[in-house]
Amino acid sequence: MNYMINKIIAIQGNHPLKLNLKTDTTIFLANEIQNRKYKIFYYEPKNLSILNSKVIAKGFFIEFNYSQKKSFKILKKTTLELIKCKFILIRQDPPFNLEYI
Repeated sequence: MNYMINKIIAIQGNHPLKLNLKTDTTIFLANEIQNRKYKIFYYEPKNLSILNSKVIAKGFFIEFNYSQKKSFKILKKTTLELIKCKFILIRQDPPFNLEYI
């Protein structure tokens, strides 16, 4: 099965509640991803695991919206095998920690 046809982009980063709607480029990038009709799966580094030789993350599908007071909506919490994503965008405020490695 070719997972690359999936229109899912994963974002690894700080929880969306910690993002600044006006200055954080993660929200800008997420908005562009949505404009291209991709689904966004969002997770934090602490929720990344390897299970039976598969890279998985516990997170949620999310939708961002600049025009609302609350800039995002969690659509569905789930665990996802990351090979199903077209690519993974890694965004996190410094300092970086070893959870990424």
